[in-house]
Amino acid sequence: MRCALGCTICLLLTFGNCPAQSHSEDSLLSILKRTTKNYEKFEIYKNLIRTTYARNDAEALNRGLDYAQKLLNLAKLQSDSASIVWAGRVLGQFYNKLERPKDALEILNQVLPVAKRNKLEEEEKRILNNLGLAYTFLAEYHRALEIYYQVLVLREQDGNLPEIAATLNNIGLAYFKLRNFAKALEFYEMALARLNEGNITDFLDQQYANIGLCYNQLKQFNLAREAFNKALEVCKPNCTDKVQVNANFGLGVTHYGMKEYDEAELQFRKALDLASQSNDVRYIGENNIFLAKVKIALNQLDAAIPFLQQAEQIAQSQGFNELLIDTYRQYSILYSQSANYQMASEYQQKYIQLKDSVYSEELIDRIARIQTHYAERENLAIIRAKEEVIRRQRMLNYSIGLIAVLAASMVFILFRSNIVVKKVNQALSQAKQELEALNLDLDNKVREKTASLEKLNREMEHFIYKSSHDIRGPLATLKGLTGVALMDVKDPVAIDYMQRLDSTATKLNRVLSRLLIINQVNQATLTIEPVKVNEVVDEIINQESRNGLPPRMKIIKEIPQGLVFPSDRQLLGIILSNLIDNALKYHTQSDRVEPFVRIKAGMENGVLKVNVIDNGIGVNAQDSDKIFQIFYRGTEKSETGGVGLYLCRLATERLQGKIGVAVTHQEHHTNFFVELPEIPNGKAVA
Repeated sequence: MRCALGCTICLLLTFGNCPAQSHSEDSLLSILKRTTKNYEKFEIYKNLIRTTYARNDAEALNRGLDYAQKLLNLAKLQSDSASIVWAGRVLGQFYNKLERPKDALEILNQVLPVAKRNKLEEEEKRILNNLGLAYTFLAEYHRALEIYYQVLVLREQDGNLPEIAATLNNIGLAYFKLRNFAKALEFYEMALARLNEGNITDFLDQQYANIGLCYNQLKQFNLAREAFNKALEVCKPNCTDKVQVNANFGLGVTHYGMKEYDEAELQFRKALDLASQSNDVRYIGENNIFLAKVKIALNQLDAAIPFLQQAEQIAQSQGFNELLIDTYRQYSILYSQSANYQMASEYQQKYIQLKDSVYSEELIDRIARIQTHYAERENLAIIRAKEEVIRRQRMLNYSIGLIAVLAASMVFILFRSNIVVKKVNQALSQAKQELEALNLDLDNKVREKTASLEKLNREMEHFIYKSSHDIRGPLATLKGLTGVALMDVKDPVAIDYMQRLDSTATKLNRVLSRLLIINQVNQATLTIEPVKVNEVVDEIINQESRNGLPPRMKIIKEIPQGLVFPSDRQLLGIILSNLIDNALKYHTQSDRVEPFVRIKAGMENGVLKVNVIDNGIGVNAQDSDKIFQIFYRGTEKSETGGVGLYLCRLATERLQGKIGVAVTHQEHHTNFFVELPEIPNGKAVA
């Protein structure tokens, strides 16, 4: 779906404030033939351009294009920079109005440096606006938005309400093309507010029509109908063909959305007739697509094909990617309904490929950065105004903080002193009791200590399990709140804090999950069964692939087909999962080294031997004995607080095996190895 109305507004407003010309085109041409002075020819060509530009028919616009080219050639001969910029910019406007955006980009990019070099600021703004239009026609929306936001800042500095309204409208147009209809409606309504603020009535009809198109896409059809009727009411009794086409087309979409297909077809045919009279090829294509949609909805499939063929021909010849996307989509639907699934599949594939090329993740990312950059500039004025208040508040906060720290320190000292006194008393009491109990049997003491340690161990495991469960509930709530805040908060600083908070909560959730697994490993009853090692490793690799592998990462698996080993599947999976995840996480960052992870497994003398080898950042020799301890972190990149390798060791010990790490110094490879013996009730086969 397009929104060509915004383009019309922009082209009219950026043409310049020119006095009305009383001469007809024929009389101006007659004067031109008798003129010999170049400065007089300049003015005649400008008047010819204005006369033809005011008309919307293709013949007049093409004549105007020719006049603009002749004026540009004359300006170049005279080395008149101002006239070169004016003629080049107007030439670009004609190309845009004739929907030849590539030609517009070529000439506008030629004259933009000339305008900057000669400090022709007003012309520079108009050239930028037309560049934005050309990029919009070519579906390069991130470039269009970047330019429009730049122009908006300049226009707001000028305080020129008509130009501000035009730029806001064009930003809305870009978002409409991106199918962000809520955002488009926001900017269209901002543009309408500027027009009303300045009592500007020339473009109200077109602005209401734009708003109606947004309501159509948001499926608020009653509001859409009101907007289109308002557009027609504002322009009466002299509605232009352009406004009438827009209104008829918009009302057709409204009736189509409400499944009133007969009335929808009537409105689309009216719009198509008017668009054909003015040779508006883009709207001819749009109306053909919607007439095809009506026929498809009525199951008149043969009648829909000519409309789609004409729309496809227009889209391909003019380079209208968005129109072509809609055409492919309707072809796919049509052939699906006619049970021609091969053709439906072909057009569905074309639709997906073209849509992905236009609305890529890179495009969305660029648009997000452009919006953020504009918002940051918009907030600078507010930030400066509040700096003094913030400075005073900061001093007050420092004072309060210092008092709070001193008070907390005093409380802490008193608390620690009380604890020390209690500990001394307890130690004295315990020493006295021990002296009195020297006659107790040493064996009983050992049994008591053992029982106490076992109890403490159980209590610790229970504490870890219960604490992990208790924390996960508030943690989930925290992540939900940060998610909501990220959707609602607009301040970039607050967004950054929220993103960091969400990232920290995610890491904490991973640590809690690992702690729960520790408890499960300690408490679980071993279930020995034949385990297909290849199957376990494949599941882990698939999960890592879904989570996203590092760039250029190569995973090599060297495991005999049919290797089956009697073990506990869950514990073996914990060992392999953590070792593979560890190797992927700490991969090499060098562009000169191809990162890899090699997974080897095999039987030797009744023992399953597993090696996970990588060429990542490696392990320091002094850390090789410590990395399997709980909460030990060999690097700051660890996201699980030093729990993963501890889990590997714990699971290995439960399976009566051993685990270790070796570093190949010459090749800088890290080799984690695990050896698991056969447990009764099973036999390994290779």
